[in-house]
Amino acid sequence: MENNNQPTYTTPDRLLMETLSKWVNFVGIMTIISGILSCISIVGIIPGVLAIILGLKLRSTKASIDLYLSGSSDQINSIFENLGSYFKIQGILIIISLALGIISFIIAIVSFISMSQGFYY
Repeated sequence: MENNNQPTYTTPDRLLMETLSKWVNFVGIMTIISGILSCISIVGIIPGVLAIILGLKLRSTKASIDLYLSGSSDQINSIFENLGSYFKIQGILIIISLALGIISFIIAIVSFISMSQGFYY
C-alpha cells in the first residue's frame, strides 16, 4: 500500500537557478554600492550599513546557488535560509519605514493645524 501523505519534491530547473543566480548577484552588488554611497553622510550610516548587510546576504545566496549548480545538493537549504533572512530584514525595514512615514504625516498635519490657528489672532 502506497503512502500518499508523503510530499513529493522535484529539483529546481537548472535554467531557473542560473537566472536566479544572475539576478541575485546584480541586486546584491547594486544594494552594496547604494549602501556604501549612503554611508558617506552621517544620516545615512545606519540605512547604509543595513543595505550592505542585505547585499551581502544576496551575494551569499548567489554563492550557495553556484555551489548547488556545481552538484552540492545540500546547498538548497542555505539558498532558502539566505533568501529568508533577506526578506525578513527587508520586511522589517518596510514596516519601520511605513510607521515613520505615518508618524511624520501626523506630525505635519498637527503642525499645520497649530500654525494655521495662529493666523486668526
